[in-house]
Parts: sequence; structure tokens; C-alpha cells
Amino acid sequence: MEHRIREAKGTILIYKGEPICYNILNTFAEQLGEALQRLGEGVEYFDVKQSGEAALAAYAGKTYQAVIGFQSYLFDIYLPKAGIYLHDLIKGPKINFQFDHPIWMKNHYIRMPEHCYSATHDRNYAAFIEKYYPRIAGSSIIFPGGCEKSAGENGKQEAERNLRGVQDKKEYQISFIGTYTDYRSYLPLIRNSQGIIKKIAAHFLFQMKQHPEETAEKALEESLRKDGIVLSDEEFLEVLDGVKPMIYCIMSYYREKAVKVILEAGITLEVFGDSWKKSPFGDSPYLRIHEAVDMRESLEVMEKSLISFNVMAWHKDGFTERIANSMLQHSVVLTDESTYLKEQFTDGKDILMYRLNELYKIPELLADYLKGAGRDNLQMIAENAYRKAKENYTWEQSAKKLLAFIDEIDAQERKCSEK
Repeated sequence: MEHRIREAKGTILIYKGEPICYNILNTFAEQLGEALQRLGEGVEYFDVKQSGEAALAAYAGKTYQAVIGFQSYLFDIYLPKAGIYLHDLIKGPKINFQFDHPIWMKNHYIRMPEHCYSATHDRNYAAFIEKYYPRIAGSSIIFPGGCEKSAGENGKQEAERNLRGVQDKKEYQISFIGTYTDYRSYLPLIRNSQGIIKKIAAHFLFQMKQHPEETAEKALEESLRKDGIVLSDEEFLEVLDGVKPMIYCIMSYYREKAVKVILEAGITLEVFGDSWKKSPFGDSPYLRIHEAVDMRESLEVMEKSLISFNVMAWHKDGFTERIANSMLQHSVVLTDESTYLKEQFTDGKDILMYRLNELYKIPELLADYLKGAGRDNLQMIAENAYRKAKENYTWEQSAKKLLAFIDEIDAQERKCSEK
């Protein structure tokens, strides 16, 4: 996407929040802000953990080019005495980046001020938001960008040098950045639930297990259909909200099964964080457990890895920063497929993909690429993926898409105001 020189339209306010999940959302906020500044945009940050929600009152009456959140709950702050949302007093479009399934933000998205929008990395999520959250005025597909660890003043030249023979210098054969969660810990939630949730949760989980290519909402629709249950959209949303822990359960189930397949084939896997010590294979000689890493430290892990293993968090039509980061560190991505990945990448050319219902094929695939002539093919895949990611999946590209979305919103709202 070409970036035109834009006339000054004001500052972009970016929200930072709780340092959850190894501080990933705050890292996203900083990386997007830095990319916007490189494009000549003015950026201001508000850190809710540091300043507290009450400090936002000082922003009432201010105007911004846009107000950006990362799964932020700040947008639904309501002022009961005034009978208005605080963000109705902060002028400019509000755009909340959504990375998890939108059902996790249900209680937020059903009560929103005007001029609120979403940006997400999965087209299914955008469609879900449009259908079930009418208070969201619109959505755009904007991927979280990747970062290149070696990028700097001579980053481009250094990166091109790294492409030559880089596969021979890798310290790890295959690494996995994800943490371990025991899927069994979610099962008591089924037994302890009530009413329709208790009736449908087990069927919902079984449907996702049998059809891992389906979205969570599709799996629930099928479960309800088989049970002869007909719900309104509002009722469907409530039921999905009630069974949503099963989404994490099935994600954890397939993550455990995928890792087990690799280890049982005698392939060494590098993992990070103490959570893996609690896994059923914590004492496997093929599982090397390292200290936990944050997002920035994970770039070094990827740089050291011949192959970066990935299991999507049930994003069936999306792309993630972990994929982009791996590619930008010249590490070949091995991931479960998504509709978007199959459209934009070619298996064996710039990515390696597997299916969740065919995990047994992973060892043979790895054996083909880790030995002999397969290593040369890995070099080619890494080069192709690096160049594609550099062109399409950096934070600068994400920032350009965000600015285009802001311009689109501005044009749309101007058109509406003229009617």
C-alpha cells in the first residue's frame, strides 16, 4: 500500500493498559505509535495503569485525529449524572483493535459511544462484530505488524546479508513461543454450568474437536441445530458468551496434541516458560524448557530458530504478529492453516502449513525439511517469506492501513453530516 503525504489532521491518541500476556498489548501500542511517528503523524499516549481511569476526564472536549485502543475497556466509561459516555466528549473516531474472539469483549461492545470502530486481524471476527455488535459503526482488517530484530540504520543491507546462508547458523531446529495450559482444567466448567449452557457446552466442545476448521460461532450453530434449539441473535450471543471458555479449552487441547506428536517422533522442541514443566511431557528428553520471554525477547528466539512452530488461537481467517515476526527473523513458519494464509501464501514456497485434524503428518513434514536437500528448501522458503513479510506485514504497513481507515471514516462521516 502506497502512503501519500497526508495533510496534518491532528494528533492520534493511543491507549496503553494492563501489562497482560507478557505485555503484548502495550508492546503493540508502542510499535504502532512509533510507526505512525515515522510516517510523520503526531502521537500521544495515555497509560491507564499509570494514570487511572479518572484522569481521562481531563480529555473531555479535546479533539483527536483518532483514539486508538488495544482491546481496551475504556471506551464504555459512562457518566451517569450527565447521561453520556465519556468518549462522546472526546472528539474523533474511536478504533479498538480486536485480537481475541470478539465474544470476549461482549459486555463492552454492547454498550458503546458514538463513532466507535474496530480493527481486527481476522475476517471472521469483522463479520461477527458487524452482525452482533450494531453499536460498532464499522470494521477494518488491519494486522498486527512484525518487527525485525536487526533493523537499524544499516538494517536493510544487514538483512540481505543474513538471507545468504542464514539457515546454517541457526541454534535451534524448531522452537515454539506459546505457553502450556492444561485443557482438562476447563472441563469442570461444563459440569458446574447451568441451564442451556450446561446442555450445550459439551456438544459445542465436541463439535470444535471434530471440525477444527470451523469458527467458534459456526460450531455453536451446528451444536444448537443438532439439539433442535432455535435462538434469536441476542440469545445466541448470550449462549456463546456462556460457553466461551470452551474455545480456550479446544485451543489448549490441539496445542498439547501437536507438541506431543513432535516429541513422540524424537524431534527436539525448544519451549519457553515454567508452564511447560506442568505439561504431561515436562520430563521428555526432547522438550527443552527455557526461561520465559517477552515479545521483544521472542524475536531473538525466532532469529535462532530454523523453524518457528505455531498453533493459531482459533483464528480461522486471520494472520498474526507471531507469523510476521518469525518471517522477519528469517525463520520458516510451520503453522496450522487459515483461510487467509491459504489465499496469501503458498505451502512449501513461503510457509509450511498443517491441518489440526492431520497432526500425524507433522513429523514426516519436519523430517523432509530438516535433513539433506530439505535444508536447501528451507533456505528458499525463509527468503521468500522474509521478503513478503517485509513488504506487507510490518508495523509501518499496519500504520498505513490505519491511516487509510481513518481517512475512510472521515469521508464517510462528512458525507453523513452533509445529508
